[in-house]
Amino acid sequence: MFRILLHLPCIATIVFSFGASFSAMAQYGAEVVSYDAGSSPAPGYTTASVALGEPERFTGEGVFPGIVSPFSPPFLTSEIVSVGDDGHITLKLSHFALPQAGLEIGVFENVGLVMDFANFTATNPVSTFGEDSAMVEVSANGTEWRSLGTVLFDRPTNGYTDLSDPFSGVPGSALADFQQPFVADLGDFAGLPYADPSGPDVLDVLAGSGGGTWLDISSTGLPRVGYIRFSVAGAGANFELDAVSIARGAVGRPVPEPTMTVIAATLIASVVNSFRRRRALH
Repeated sequence: MFRILLHLPCIATIVFSFGASFSAMAQYGAEVVSYDAGSSPAPGYTTASVALGEPERFTGEGVFPGIVSPFSPPFLTSEIVSVGDDGHITLKLSHFALPQAGLEIGVFENVGLVMDFANFTATNPVSTFGEDSAMVEVSANGTEWRSLGTVLFDRPTNGYTDLSDPFSGVPGSALADFQQPFVADLGDFAGLPYADPSGPDVLDVLAGSGGGTWLDISSTGLPRVGYIRFSVAGAGANFELDAVSIARGAVGRPVPEPTMTVIAATLIASVVNSFRRRRALH
């Protein structure tokens, strides 16, 4: 048995090498497990793979280019996937999200704040456009699911923290943090400009976060979450997803590919069988 143990580090190294290739989109959605557009998706917005990787920071290339801000959400067919009535989308995360004190998974849609163009501020009271609801379920292994209920996704996204124009056609250099949970109330944006040196402003409310609607997985009782599913029910309803993100403090180890378990088991079985054959020869 000691000889088997000597081989285990080699097995772990081989298995890890398979897993390393799947971490390129770390802390975000890494794979579309399943997608059913349902009966009422937004026409043209049915490429599920656009929900992988980080949320959009710049949108409208070739049409009306501009930064993604609370007043200017992403809108291209190459940036958002739509789920219609009776449809769903299931994503495998790059890494496990671990329960913590606070919020763990951020969901980014094409939500925007309505602007009061007379004052170039958010309306007061605040109002939004593009908000959607979906049933959210999470799983550790992709087969056993726990429900988080129906969630209204009404928090906007922000791509940069160093710009004063929410419609800027030039990207900023200071990136908003898509792994920092946005914890303020939507009403905190009411009546505020995007940026104002004398403050307060929308950027102050965001406090460096990239926005999004954040979920608490601690109530599920799961030790970790590797998969998330969004389902839609309601005549004419749809849910339009940009990306999901894991809070920095909640990032666990990479979520393995289903085949990695088989690979590991095969390698271990091979070593065990080899050891047994050698014992039989002696």
